[in-house]
Amino acid sequence: MRLDYLLWWVLVYGLFPIALGSLVALPFWLKRRMVVGSAAGSAAIAIVMTALILQFLVSALSESALLDTQAWLLPMGALVVAGWVDVLVMFFIGGFVESRVRSRVVRPDDI
Repeated sequence: MRLDYLLWWVLVYGLFPIALGSLVALPFWLKRRMVVGSAAGSAAIAIVMTALILQFLVSALSESALLDTQAWLLPMGALVVAGWVDVLVMFFIGGFVESRVRSRVVRPDDI
């Protein structure tokens, strides 16, 4: 596998959905609505990964030789696993942001 192809795969299928999900969730996280933010970010990741999986499936359907050998199952499974990993990373980022927001807020009882 070429290095530039691997780098492209990591950027598009790994970092782009996480970055987009974090940007969608950030306004909710800053308002201390962590669960809503994580759910919104995960929904954004799900939409992006579903679009990428459907794009791969359409390209696999256009190549009939690829469907005969079932060689498309492994890349399709890798895309599904990448989507789940992106959502898991999203929840870790949400936990980090939550701990940062909680440590930043000063309550009157703390004084």
